[in-house]
Amino acid sequence: MTVIDLTRVPCRTPGYAAEQIDDELLLYHSGRTTVVYLNQTAFMIWQLCDGQRSATEITALLAAAFPAERGAIAHDVVQAMQHLVNHGVVAFA
Repeated sequence: MTVIDLTRVPCRTPGYAAEQIDDELLLYHSGRTTVVYLNQTAFMIWQLCDGQRSATEITALLAAAFPAERGAIAHDVVQAMQHLVNHGVVAFA
């Protein structure tokens, strides 16, 4: 398991596309026949992994956007990043 370093810059793995089917969000890669199911938080984090922002900056953006959830956001970002990295849809530069 990869330890998530929030100072590093995550970027989306090329070739994945996002799709919403009913209430589920998923990422798929047709060449790899891979599908990864995401909740709304993980999907927002995946979208923010543009290779420009560090995970710390992503955490700060989400904390500013959702101040009522500020206490849980850092934990949620680490958990979501772990899920995204483990499934190969995000890598760190």
